[in-house]
Amino acid sequence: MKTIDLVVPCYNEEAGLEHFVLETNKVIDSLPEYSFRYILVNDGSKDRTYLIMKKLAKTFNNIKYISFSRNFGKEAAMFAGLQHTTADYVVVMDADLQHPPQLFPQMIQAVEHEGYDCCATKRADREGESKFRGIFSKLFFKLSNRLTDVKMPYGAMDFRMMSRQMVDSILELSEVQRFSKGIFSWVGFNTKWIAYKTVDRQLGQTTWKFSSLFKYAIEGITSFSVAPLRFTAVMGFIIFVISLIYIIITLIQTLFLGITTPGYVTTLCAILFMGGITEMSIGILGEYIGKIYMEAKDRPIYITKFSNFEDEDNEEKDDKEIKG
Repeated sequence: MKTIDLVVPCYNEEAGLEHFVLETNKVIDSLPEYSFRYILVNDGSKDRTYLIMKKLAKTFNNIKYISFSRNFGKEAAMFAGLQHTTADYVVVMDADLQHPPQLFPQMIQAVEHEGYDCCATKRADREGESKFRGIFSKLFFKLSNRLTDVKMPYGAMDFRMMSRQMVDSILELSEVQRFSKGIFSWVGFNTKWIAYKTVDRQLGQTTWKFSSLFKYAIEGITSFSVAPLRFTAVMGFIIFVISLIYIIITLIQTLFLGITTPGYVTTLCAILFMGGITEMSIGILGEYIGKIYMEAKDRPIYITKFSNFEDEDNEEKDDKEIKG
């Protein structure tokens, strides 16, 4: 019997976590030829998410959970879940049912029978989303595909099923500053994309704000490209050439044509322009230096406070002692 692990990052999912498990179980029950296991990752929730996880784990014997010591972010939660997987196939999905488990049969068909290593999803529409956020999202995908080595279709999501080999390859990339969408693409492997119509969140509220999305976009581009650094270098060269041409023209006008060039406005504009370019360049450079700084400290990606995987490990130790 093939096994499938469901990695589910959770942050303040008190309202919908139990409903998510019950709805997903309906799909799981329709696939008796596969053995499913939940790996719920509590990313430092401020509500009763952890307590509900414990309750669910007592009710269903196929539920495992990890609870962080604080909020480390969704990327860390996904990585923690992937680290604890042992199944033949692994699904990454959210707990808000905006990633419909009804797609499991299509994913299994693609990965097990059609020869794909990954079956990923993308949004077929942007319903329920503000126009501004939709425009920003489209701009991000265009910039990312143009500036980086990783290619992602518009509307690509984290929701996907992956083979064991692909998951093991992802786990070899242990950088602290993670951008999973890019990592999924960077490791390669054949991927089939499924477009589906998104549904509104059924319970609870989203914790993603525009500021978080903007930071996520910056992380995505700087994690897989040095194009911003090259842009500042090219911009500096262009400014140098323009300045050199302007100096030559000014000298010719002054020395040979007797034309006096007023300096106040020109100087002020040049100072403001150069100041803006300098600040932007320092900011871009600082972003990369900051990433180097974070990686050099080599801190753990997450810290576990509670987990029922420890109970499983203790049971294995007891079995070995009994057999010994």
